[in-house]
Amino acid sequence: MRSFANLYIALFLTDALISLVDELFKVFSWHLPLFSGLRYSVAYIVIILSMTIFACLGIDRRLSKRLFLPLILYISWSALAMWPLSGIIGRESFGMLAAVGQMLLGGITIALLRSPGGKSLLSIDRFRGPMFSWRNTLSFAAINLLLLPFTLIYTSLAIASDYLEEQTAGFLRLSPAGIYMSERNYHLDEKVIRLAGMMHIGKEEYYEDLAESMSADGTIILAEGVTDHDKLLENQFNYSKLAGVIGLSSQKKMHIDGNPVDLNHLGERGQDTDGQGKPDIASADIDLNQFDPQTVDFLNQLGRTLLSGKPMVEGLVEYNAWMDENMTPERIAGVMADILDKRNAVVIDSLLRCLVHYDTIIIPWGAMHMPAIEAAVLEQGFAPGVERERLSLDFRTIPYADLWRKWSSGENKE
Repeated sequence: MRSFANLYIALFLTDALISLVDELFKVFSWHLPLFSGLRYSVAYIVIILSMTIFACLGIDRRLSKRLFLPLILYISWSALAMWPLSGIIGRESFGMLAAVGQMLLGGITIALLRSPGGKSLLSIDRFRGPMFSWRNTLSFAAINLLLLPFTLIYTSLAIASDYLEEQTAGFLRLSPAGIYMSERNYHLDEKVIRLAGMMHIGKEEYYEDLAESMSADGTIILAEGVTDHDKLLENQFNYSKLAGVIGLSSQKKMHIDGNPVDLNHLGERGQDTDGQGKPDIASADIDLNQFDPQTVDFLNQLGRTLLSGKPMVEGLVEYNAWMDENMTPERIAGVMADILDKRNAVVIDSLLRCLVHYDTIIIPWGAMHMPAIEAAVLEQGFAPGVERERLSLDFRTIPYADLWRKWSSGENKE
């Protein structure tokens, strides 16, 4: 066990050193794929050894928990993208911060282990006496059982946060307090583009603050919202009802005082209208008849199950059964192409057309659309500017008990 424990400490420091060197290479724009591959290989080995050493702490009482738990917890935290710190420091700085922190922690560990004889790893004296103790094993197991629910909650939130931040290019950030939405400004000469990540439900104050910030002349707002001229949807998606159940508001209730305009007649806008001092508002989305029939079928099934007012468990069972029977990976990819790619293409085209007529363009769209829209903005030569975050959903104000009672019993059904 002594050799295994010393190997873990050595690999912990090796992983830290390789990671730090790799991050320094990136600072100087030196891309070495083989070195980066070595870094991730060593990192995976250290993660596996961390889990093994953690299990050994409950078996071998001679292993110092004060020595190994900080190392194991740090590796676990790094593997979970150091949430919630990762949402504050930015993804570009995460690797360097994690490497520096690991080096410091490893250095402190070596300093604590250093003996007067000059040895820097675990000595044989630390492993004298019996290895197993029922008291150690039972205490270790009991503490872990008590902490298991909190660990599962934290791990789930960290994984969800990392996934959502990656899928939305950081326009949506999950924190212990709630969900934050980002608004970013981009500048090119006298032109300004504002991208505001949105979600369908949130705090009423969030929508009010966002709406007030959009009241300006010489501005156009490219609005999100799929139309349904052919009445293909069997049920309208009523986010307002869901929002009301948890004491929130919905995006549909966000009121912006502006002048409706047609994107096909931008050059015909009159200059002396009654709407002076107000922004123009144009629909920059598509109609449901442009979706593939399988996408429409999927949306109707979603409405029949999860958004129909049925008890949550019943609706979820029906939805999962339908998905297993009808949706293949290819069909799911087709649905996502309709919901994201087709609509992104329309709003990006609208953006390019509006640049000719407006100095300020605001796009308040769902956060999942923002990576493609932001990429299109940067391709036009716009430079990132000020970024602002707004708390859209506050976890501390949600009535969880009432929400569960209503959803599980079907009380939210009209």
